Amino acid sequence: MAIVLTAHLKPHLSLRCFHLAGSGGMKAAVREVAANVADNEFIFRTDVKGYYASINYQILMGIVGRHVQDEAVLALLWGYLRRYVNDGSKFIEITQGISLGCLLSPLMGALYLKPLDDRMAALGCFYVRFMDDWVVLAPTRWRLRKAIKVVNEVMADLRVEQHPDKTFIGRVAQGFDFLRYWFTTEGLGIASKTVERFTERVSQLYEQGVGENRIEEYVRRWWRWVRSGVGCYRLGCKAMQLHMQSTRSGDCTFFLWVGALLR
Repeated sequence: MAIVLTAHLKPHLSLRCFHLAGSGGMKAAVREVAANVADNEFIFRTDVKGYYASINYQILMGIVGRHVQDEAVLALLWGYLRRYVNDGSKFIEITQGISLGCLLSPLMGALYLKPLDDRMAALGCFYVRFMDDWVVLAPTRWRLRKAIKVVNEVMADLRVEQHPDKTFIGRVAQGFDFLRYWFTTEGLGIASKTVERFTERVSQLYEQGVGENRIEEYVRRWWRWVRSGVGCYRLGCKAMQLHMQSTRSGDCTFFLWVGALLR
């Protein structure tokens, strides 16, 4: 059903939604943002708090019903939504939220925020969405305020909330993170949290006493992933090296060796 519904519904989804298969993926979204940073002065970046768990069934099926009229298919979708979980002593009916592991869920997640995609397209600001994580770039403060108003209205209509810790409103020149990367007018880099997770993992491997060959393989594979598809600029490597210098502990020679692998 997921394959058939995706083929039917995908043409109705925004081209600015990148997370579904065949839509370009995360790296395409990163490239789009990086290519438009210099042309805009203001940034609004946010996502939905507990997105999958917050999806309202009636609202979702109302959106689905605009594009799917087959009663049998709609009945199957209701069966996908209304499910039971066993807490060990009894079965509990789930009345809100979609399953994390179901093949249908990415499609439903894309469709639920279609009203936001449509409103942003009408507004005319630069906009990119990856599941429930999106960025709006605006050339003026007025356009930014309009975009924020639209987002607030749509979030209220869909009965979901923006994540307070993942919302950023400001000037592009300040820099901002999105999808594990760091964006500034100077170029594309690596988000600090991405670097932190990397250095923590390398430290764990080192402390576990694994061989240098395995660590080197991990470092090179990670760095290849960072650069692939986006052409990460020198800013990324510089940020990596500065972070490693600020978090070194134990054997400095080891961290110097890892830094050399990233040059």
